[in-house]
Amino acid sequence: MSPSVMNVKLVIATLLFGTIQTVAAQQSFQNLTVDGESRRYLLYLPTNFDPAENLPVMMWFHGGGGTANGGVFEADFRSLANTERFIVVYAEAIPDVPEGCTCWGYDSGAGESNGNYQKDLAYTSAMIDDLENSYNADRRRIYAGGYSMGASFAWDLSCAASEQIAAIAPVAASTYLWTFENCGDTSPTAICHILGTEDFYAPYNGASWVPSVAEQNAFWVAKNQSTPTEEVVNLGGGVTRYTWGAGSGCHGVQHFRRQGGGHDVPGFATSAIWEFVSAYDIDGEIGCGGPRPCCFFDGSCSIALPADCSAIGGTSTTGDSCDPKPCPEPTAGACCFGSNCSLLSPDACSNIGGAFTGLGSVCETGCTPAACCLGESCVILAPGACDSAGGTFNGGDCAQSTCAIAIPGDVDGDGTVGLNDLIRVLGVWGICSGCPEDLVEDGVVGLNDLVVILSNWSS
Repeated sequence: MSPSVMNVKLVIATLLFGTIQTVAAQQSFQNLTVDGESRRYLLYLPTNFDPAENLPVMMWFHGGGGTANGGVFEADFRSLANTERFIVVYAEAIPDVPEGCTCWGYDSGAGESNGNYQKDLAYTSAMIDDLENSYNADRRRIYAGGYSMGASFAWDLSCAASEQIAAIAPVAASTYLWTFENCGDTSPTAICHILGTEDFYAPYNGASWVPSVAEQNAFWVAKNQSTPTEEVVNLGGGVTRYTWGAGSGCHGVQHFRRQGGGHDVPGFATSAIWEFVSAYDIDGEIGCGGPRPCCFFDGSCSIALPADCSAIGGTSTTGDSCDPKPCPEPTAGACCFGSNCSLLSPDACSNIGGAFTGLGSVCETGCTPAACCLGESCVILAPGACDSAGGTFNGGDCAQSTCAIAIPGDVDGDGTVGLNDLIRVLGVWGICSGCPEDLVEDGVVGLNDLVVILSNWSS
């Protein structure tokens, strides 16, 4: 083998190794305990992830009998997540009771159940909580997609967890009939549905276990108060897209009919799904309905259009006023470890040995430690940690004079109140806003300031 060929192979191997290392840093299994059972999910963070971004989440539920890793091959959102900036979660089922199959829970309402329905609803909620607490995920923009039985569970989430899921994207499944018949009183949910006309699992014209696509579309268009007339676009390759706009209810419906399509996930699914669901938050299409309360990480609130709110780092919420306060109390804050910072809960920060800077604090304030005055003592702390400790952040190093306690009336700062201070007050007697001699800060150097000096006379 020639040296040039060896060099080329070495370069390729180096690049591949670097790519593997990058993906490994972005992708990991996260463990949970839900109602006493060990669960996990596969997490993918976009390149250069920063918790301060408050990113939306695309959750994917694998087909029956599958795994989280298998879900990646069903619908690989990872490269799209890097460019569009969102978190991807591949959920993982546990064995059900009757068959031992890693199948998502179902409950027909007539005694037919695989025993995992309530478990998987609790697991989904636990994942959302974990994503918010550990990665500052945008709880208002949680999307659920899935394939086959995982898609059936996504349909269930649109009804049983509509207060948590902003939009669903089921592929190769229709809703179970029991779910369909008992979904009327739940909140609207944006729908993006992909189904082939030859799918045995979900017959296009309905069956004893699923409604027809026509019935399903009509139900969700009415429930979501979408526009009553659909836009029809022929995308080629036997695929036709039907879109009912957000309408007065701010929630749209989209359906992709795959003429002759079977029980699989088509190649266009990931991009089509993200294009649709990303336009929604938990209240509907972003920007629909005018200005809303805009909540910031520290719990403060202003009124803004959802798009403007997002642009300034806030999160839109329901209502039309900040009073009564619609923003939840913060549950996380900036956690400093060295000069690095992440938004974490106090417990999570403590577990990694970080310095927690207070609930609602943000990383933009910086984590570079410097002089912090705690009474007369000076310690080196990050700005937020200093503030949390009740100190005064002075910056720089702990010089001896940095933390001297100010004495009322000590105008010249020599640690005593005496003749020199009296002379300085008399020397600027009169209107003098902002002067150090204006000890009571009323804009006038006069009798009140003289009283301060005489009351604290020490020499």
